[in-house]
Amino acid sequence: MLFAEQESGFFAGITAAMETKTGKVAVVNGQPFPSNINYQYGFEAGVNYANAKLDTKAECIEIASYAGTVGTGADAKKIGGNYIGGFTDPATGKVVGKALIDQGVDVLFVAAGNSGNGVFTAAKEAKDVKVIGCDTDQYKDGENGSSNIVLTSALKNMGINIVRQLTAISDGSFKGGNNLLKADTDSTGYVSEEGHQQLSEKTLSALKDAYAKVKTGEIVPPDITSTETVDNFKGLK
Repeated sequence: MLFAEQESGFFAGITAAMETKTGKVAVVNGQPFPSNINYQYGFEAGVNYANAKLDTKAECIEIASYAGTVGTGADAKKIGGNYIGGFTDPATGKVVGKALIDQGVDVLFVAAGNSGNGVFTAAKEAKDVKVIGCDTDQYKDGENGSSNIVLTSALKNMGINIVRQLTAISDGSFKGGNNLLKADTDSTGYVSEEGHQQLSEKTLSALKDAYAKVKTGEIVPPDITSTETVDNFKGLK
């Protein structure tokens, strides 16, 4: 089961753009693997969509020294974003998170595994900073005394797909294969359950509308394989 990370990242970008108070948001990743780059591109596309369609004025902040690079030698290419350098380094995650917060970022989308725990710590130690979790519902990870730093989480809905395949095995219709799962099968998304998110009604309404458009293909967030970009993709214009 492969998931269209750019779709979940897109919802995170809309969320960040609509919930920021400073107008500065950021995505923090582990390493520039395809899945993480998809999250980055989706997030940036979501921010651009919100700015174009939802009357937001958010800016994606990138720190040059943490920009992602793909390829090596003469073929090396900077892809931007903020990359910690690995998925098991919360100490560096905290450094990256604090550096972004020091630049005025108040909403961070964190797709960095255990390294992301350091970004969470930086947000908890700061004032009025929120994060968006990744892959699963991370609301519990956001607990910070009597408050919580998690706005919502971008999801890979693995559970429903496990049930689908177990059902297929049971009824004899299962076929093995590599499947890219998207919103059209409710396989990507975001946490909207009350008590597990802190989104305004306006943001929830915008996300519901955007989800429906991604589901039907009216909006197609770009990924690492796309010819389209975060500044020019189907549904933006």
